[in-house]
Amino acid sequence: MSRPSLSDLRRELAASLIVQAKHIVLATDSPEQGEAFLGCDPEETRAEAVDLSRFPIAAGIEALHAYAFAPTGDDLYDVDALHGMAHFLSSLPREDWDGSVHGFPNRGAPSALADVLDAASARAAIDGQEGTWTDDLSIRQVALLADITEGAVRNALSQSGAAGLTAVPGAKPVRISLDEARRWLPGRRGFQPTPTGPSDDPIMNERLRAFDRMEQLTDFIGRHATRRLGSTEALGAKAAAWLDGSYTFDAAAARNVADAIGADAPTFVGKALELALRRDAGDLA
Repeated sequence: MSRPSLSDLRRELAASLIVQAKHIVLATDSPEQGEAFLGCDPEETRAEAVDLSRFPIAAGIEALHAYAFAPTGDDLYDVDALHGMAHFLSSLPREDWDGSVHGFPNRGAPSALADVLDAASARAAIDGQEGTWTDDLSIRQVALLADITEGAVRNALSQSGAAGLTAVPGAKPVRISLDEARRWLPGRRGFQPTPTGPSDDPIMNERLRAFDRMEQLTDFIGRHATRRLGSTEALGAKAAAWLDGSYTFDAAAARNVADAIGADAPTFVGKALELALRRDAGDLA
């Protein structure tokens, strides 16, 4: 088993939307309505040509892919996206109108969409997020999070000691409790734990280092102030200057903002200084 790539996910999602468009044509006897839904002729379009930006659910599904396999505190977990994806998959047509079976969830070939839903829901359960549906995980879910095969998980179930994995007694099919998954997964090289703060969040820090516009920094400050503090006003009397990019750089003040919003202080302070210098020199658009 290998984790589905983002391109695999997009290709399968586009293919599923093409099938839905064909069913709209079948139900309405109107090729125009199928084309209006898809944005192009479903009979003549390949998956690679579908414009996924037309479909808001695509952004939510891609965010769940990131949460499942490359989590970062810079993105918000969205239980609505998780539930929306589950409802979307349950509503997919299982057959084309010629009777051929599609490789969508639970039918035909392995499904990138199903793998992402399984992995994202498993991570949400392990993280203790609200809105999850399970107290234990399947072998498939553990394998996806660990980036190993289901066979490797089964081998671990037959081992003893710290490297071994204990199943829920009597469960059929085999299930692994959340506590046991939390114990075992951090020892797998392919597992990326959900960051607990800025110090162990390389994705957030790399994004912050890459900012080259003041608007990126102010958006970052605003999002994380609202998320962590409840409102941007909690940043204090000089909040407006940090939110519109007009702040006068002060290392102590920058560190206070970093601490308040949960950002890595050295990374944030360095970026705030760099962008202030570029702003004052007229180097920023």
